[in-house]
Amino acid sequence: MHDLASDGHGIARSGRDVYFIPGALPGETVVAQMLERKRKIWYCRLVSIEQVSEYRIEPACPHYKRCGGCDLQHLSYPQQVELKQQRVVRELSRQGIEVENWQEPLVADQQWHYRRRARLGIRYNKANQEVFVGFRESNSKQLTNIDTCPVLVEHPALDWKAWRGRLIQLEGIARFAHIEVLQASERLVLVFRVLKKLTDKDRKSLQGWAEELAIDIYIRPDDEQPIEAVNEHISPLTHNVLGHDLSIHPDYFVQVNAQVNQLMVAEAKAWLAPEAGSHVWDLFAGHGNFSVPLAEHAVVDAVEVSDEMVQAIERHALQLSTDPTKDGKGLIAHKADLSDSASLANLPDPDYVLLDPPRAGASACMDELIKRKAKRMVYVSCDPATLARDLKSLSDDFDIERITILDMFPHTHHIETMVLLVPARKSSKGGRKMMNDRMKTQTRTKEKGASRGKSKR
Repeated sequence: MHDLASDGHGIARSGRDVYFIPGALPGETVVAQMLERKRKIWYCRLVSIEQVSEYRIEPACPHYKRCGGCDLQHLSYPQQVELKQQRVVRELSRQGIEVENWQEPLVADQQWHYRRRARLGIRYNKANQEVFVGFRESNSKQLTNIDTCPVLVEHPALDWKAWRGRLIQLEGIARFAHIEVLQASERLVLVFRVLKKLTDKDRKSLQGWAEELAIDIYIRPDDEQPIEAVNEHISPLTHNVLGHDLSIHPDYFVQVNAQVNQLMVAEAKAWLAPEAGSHVWDLFAGHGNFSVPLAEHAVVDAVEVSDEMVQAIERHALQLSTDPTKDGKGLIAHKADLSDSASLANLPDPDYVLLDPPRAGASACMDELIKRKAKRMVYVSCDPATLARDLKSLSDDFDIERITILDMFPHTHHIETMVLLVPARKSSKGGRKMMNDRMKTQTRTKEKGASRGKSKR
């Protein structure tokens, strides 16, 4: 085994053939069954391990071998972090970007019971009168029953064996599709996706369980309609970010790892270091995870496309009780579609920029960011490939001052990366141009070789 793929599967190579083997680790020698071939790529099943990696450990979760929720529990935690950083290095290298000034990874003190948000499936087997509650099995649509989950937050209501016993009592159990979990600062929330209207009896059962467990329960009729509260009285929900209690809703995006989120926001603030009176752009601002803490020191233009998120930012701006025009700090919400390259044209010039885009990256913003040339820019990414693509677009105009990974999802292959960019020095522009020219020359040489190979065949 040579490496790990982006999804955590082991990679082996023989000649030009590549073998993907879930559960295998770099450095190991394994026996695998080849299941499917697509051109030069083989998809395999791990049969046995002949030579074991020094970093292999016994997974802590009893459901790990079947459950698809985690994929790296068999790898020691320090090595998980190391391999994640190596993956980012590879993606950057593919774009001709070499980085030396890596900072220490941002990791939580505890790698278990960190996940405050998740979704579990529900399936009812009518023939056997059995309810399944759990995550999908790896590479399968089948659910595997779990009793407890060691990466979810600890709470008495998250006993899934007990929930199977409750759900089987419902008249309309076949209508239940999944459960969403959210741990807010005040209490636990469960949202049940229900395919058809609940009967009055089932609604009363859910109300009774919500009261018994001291949690909030909601029903989601479908993805287009708002969720419905089952409880007679629903508590306001918040989560704390650097001393700010931000209002949230079960449908809001909230980072799953509360401790790493605190570390990330604090580090981003320290890297940007905005002074009073300065302007900060917070692009893809969400409900204000970065915006509100940054608005303690500067005027923050928070940009979001969702009406609901814009309204959340406006509420948080009122809670700050600052006037950006008078106090030189505060929060201003802007609605804009950041997939449109013209969406930022009317904003005032920023001194600093923070962007935290979705997996697709922020390619439509690149030209405007180059044009505005902020003093410092922090890019937070959940996808190394789109991060590398965007950094390549910025590379003639910005230097990477610092970079680190954030382990938001221990025991999984998911990676968050944070990069500090500053305007490029003239000397480094020439070096980057030479590297880019070399990459173009190499690409043309490969293309010519491929063309000659085709003509020969």
